[in-house]
Formats: sequence, C-alpha cells, structure tokens
Amino acid sequence: MLAQNFRSADDLEITERQHEALRKTLVLLETGKLTHVAPGHAGADRGCFTGHFNMREWNSTGECGTVCCIGGTAELIGNVKFDPERLPEGLDELFFPNMARVEEINTSQAATALRSYLTSGDPRWHEESQLA
Repeated sequence: MLAQNFRSADDLEITERQHEALRKTLVLLETGKLTHVAPGHAGADRGCFTGHFNMREWNSTGECGTVCCIGGTAELIGNVKFDPERLPEGLDELFFPNMARVEEINTSQAATALRSYLTSGDPRWHEESQLA
C-alpha cells in the first residue's frame, strides 16, 4: 500500500468522521473487499454493507446485497452523511464523476480517484491512465 500523505479534513472541507470514512473506503477498495457489480444488482437489506460496488448507485438494494458508490460505502461503514447539496468541489466530482458510462468504473479506478482526492483534493477521473 502507498504512503498516506493525505490532506487534512479541514483542507478538504469535510468533517474528521467523513475523512475517516473515506480512508476506510479506500482500504476496502485497495484490498479487494469491494466487488464491482452491475447497476441494480443489489440486496434486500438496505443499510447492510455487503461489499458490492457501482458508481451509478449511491445505496440501493435488491437480490444480492447492497450496492454503493464511494460516497454510499463511506456513509455505511463510517456511519456518516454527506449532503449532496453542500459538497466541496473535489468531493462532488469524486462522488458524481462527469462522464458517460459511470457504471463501468471499476474498484481499481475508484481507488485511484479516491486516493487522488485524499492527497490533492482532486479525483482526476479524466487522466488518461485512470480510465484508459
């Protein structure tokens, strides 16, 4: 795992608890604890973390487990809330990437973007090496 040269919660304009939840989410992404699934492929127990990941779903349920994006995962595992109406610019872009085919973002790409956000305040989704 890479060195942790993260910006502070204050620098990122988020709370300490949100910062911690995002760091925990990064660990799950980087250690293979989250599994990319198709949108709508969720489970019956809303709010129960099952490790299913898709950037198209904040926190949805269906037959196979709860499916969450980066923000939804952080909320569940960190017991925090993010207000979509009041997200700092970099966090807004991390949670809601402005690109087609968001549902195809895999866990490795999400981990790279989240690590970039935590270290620079910018998820850098559009860098060539990120979504090639």
